[in-house]
Amino acid sequence: MKKVIGFLAAFTLIMLVITKSLYVEWTELFIIIVSLSISSIAFNVYFNHQKKYNSVVISSTIMGFSLFWILALMDLAADHFIYFLPTGNEDGKALLLTEKIQEYSDDLFIGSVISTLTVLIISSIVLRLKSRLVR
Repeated sequence: MKKVIGFLAAFTLIMLVITKSLYVEWTELFIIIVSLSISSIAFNVYFNHQKKYNSVVISSTIMGFSLFWILALMDLAADHFIYFLPTGNEDGKALLLTEKIQEYSDDLFIGSVISTLTVLIISSIVLRLKSRLVR
């Protein structure tokens, strides 16, 4: 289980670094949502022996919200240092990483809400289908 989630996290970070963007765009949001949904389902299947719906909701919400922020900030930092370092040809002052994070914090918050709701819905549907099929 740890190896699968570790592989998924590494694959997600590679995919986020490969996609060149100024901030977390729809493609990267989709990559993060798919990764977090798979992680949430794996986590809930592996650790949720009691099959309580409340624990699925809580763990999926935490994973969708907090891990989105971690992955999004890592993507912003990677994109900043790999693709968008100042070259001297800019028309104005190049943004520092902290300024870039501050500028996109509203977009990141909206992305985290979208990610949370999507991961919660996908996890709930898959785990309900799994519980019906396993009976």
